[in-house]
Amino acid sequence: MLTFSRVIFAVLLTLALMPAANAQDYPTKPVRLLVGFPPGGLADIMARVISEKLGVLWNQRVIVENRPGASGTIAADAVAKAAPDGHTLLVILTNHVVVAAVQPKLPFDPLTDFTAVSLLGSSPLLLMANPKLPVNNLSELIALAKSKPGVVSYSTPGDGSVHHLSQELLNSAVGVKMLHVPYSGGAQAMLDAMAGVVDLNIGSPAQSLPQVEAGKLKALTFSGQKRSALLPNVPTVAESGVPGFEAALWAGVLAPGKMPKALVSRIQADLKQVMNLPDVRERMLKLGVDVVASQPEEFDRFMRSELVKWGGVAKQAGVKAN
Repeated sequence: MLTFSRVIFAVLLTLALMPAANAQDYPTKPVRLLVGFPPGGLADIMARVISEKLGVLWNQRVIVENRPGASGTIAADAVAKAAPDGHTLLVILTNHVVVAAVQPKLPFDPLTDFTAVSLLGSSPLLLMANPKLPVNNLSELIALAKSKPGVVSYSTPGDGSVHHLSQELLNSAVGVKMLHVPYSGGAQAMLDAMAGVVDLNIGSPAQSLPQVEAGKLKALTFSGQKRSALLPNVPTVAESGVPGFEAALWAGVLAPGKMPKALVSRIQADLKQVMNLPDVRERMLKLGVDVVASQPEEFDRFMRSELVKWGGVAKQAGVKAN
């Protein structure tokens, strides 16, 4: 009986230590980073930055795979169905929870079918006006919108995007009604604001900076908790009379659901190391991204809170995905 008990104990101990051993050996083959959007956007840029650095750190190929379509859900579905061994990961944007808020029938659960690894960084949004619009700050815009309900127009990358919902959140907070003009991407949305086809545009500070500096757009307000280092003279929405307002386009990394905790911790620690490299932080600063590199539990709580927040905004505004 004593010998049998020792055998059972040894087996149980071996099984308990297996996840840790796997985490130490990881990765054993090339790692795929799936991105649900075309090349050139924030998710793609973030994926390529971390893939290069992780490849060096892991001495293994880290391959970025763009699988655009259906608001990022094609790539997400592929990762949800992948083996939870850390060799298939997903780089997401705020869109991951926003889509769940406006499109309830998805082929996966955006929370339970994934393992949160880390929030990488956050890029708040910039509200800009065509130079001919007779407003120079948020207060003047609110006054104009109240005098012309449903007339002042704003462009975004699409229905149900965080850009769209952030403006709906602001409209609700200040009691105005504006005309939403959705586009199939951020570039054309910004170009039409510059041309005067629409009055306003919501975009990222990094993409907007050249147009603002050239006087092709007027920066009115910034949606972050603090001012952007790229545009330090532009006040936040909270500073402009809407306390507590915050909206951002953020990026993070998910893994398939039920991945071993030891492996999750290993990948998160390596991501944190990469995101805090001086050249990576400098690149993020130029993109207008605040580096976060959170713990898995923090990221999970954050996603859940974002789902509740944007779900409430979408419901109140009657927003539905295309």
